[in-house]
Amino acid sequence: MISLLAYIGIGIAALLLYKLDKLTASGMWAACVVGWLTITGVGVGGLVVIAVFFGSSIVWGRLDSSKVDVDVVAKHGARDAWQVLANGGVAGLCSLLAWLFPGYAAFAFAGFIGSLAGATADTWASELGKYSREKPIHLFTLKRVSPGVSGAVSALGMAAAFAGSFLVAATAILIWWRYTPLSHIWLLVYSAIGFLANLADSLFGAAIQVLYRCPVCGLETERLNHCGEKTEKIKGYRVATNDTINFICTFTGAALGVLAVALIGR
Repeated sequence: MISLLAYIGIGIAALLLYKLDKLTASGMWAACVVGWLTITGVGVGGLVVIAVFFGSSIVWGRLDSSKVDVDVVAKHGARDAWQVLANGGVAGLCSLLAWLFPGYAAFAFAGFIGSLAGATADTWASELGKYSREKPIHLFTLKRVSPGVSGAVSALGMAAAFAGSFLVAATAILIWWRYTPLSHIWLLVYSAIGFLANLADSLFGAAIQVLYRCPVCGLETERLNHCGEKTEKIKGYRVATNDTINFICTFTGAALGVLAVALIGR
């Protein structure tokens, strides 16, 4: 009965986020799938961790959007299915694996937490880093670029990344491992995993994410069209969109989580 109510609750929550314009229609269904997989494989505790990620993302997203040039980023506003899956799809997959292969659940749990730590770190870095007094520095060109450009970092953004990762790690420890002797070690490990996954996001964003230039105003952007004209690709691969880079971030977090369990033990 409790599980049935949880499944229904996930659907209601996704519908509410759709009505509040936080999710598109496709994003709503993708969120349902991720939530249902989570409750099936990881349980209610997993939903709490996901709620920490999505909830904090919504809170920070409500801050002053004028701090980011929305003409630079490819997507802005309600999250579609690709955005939901790029950030939560790996967590959903790990939950499914925990259910299918209970003997390896420790690895699946670690992947679940690592992926969401990375997603939260990335989101916090993006949303809070835009308040840096100085523009972020692109990792490869070392030039200052507009806030929101993938592959650029700031001191405030990096600090926010660690804080977001720490929050997810602390939530997971409190839910599942607060009484274990190595809880403090795992708190630091998962915090570091999320931070490193966010760093991987920035590195891959700088190296392979596609970037275009508007032929009219010269703006460098992730958008396919600007000023009513089709933009021209100047770097990266067309398949390497922001959603692709976010998926790499969450996958890296999951892989590091699995590696941590293999090295430290269950």
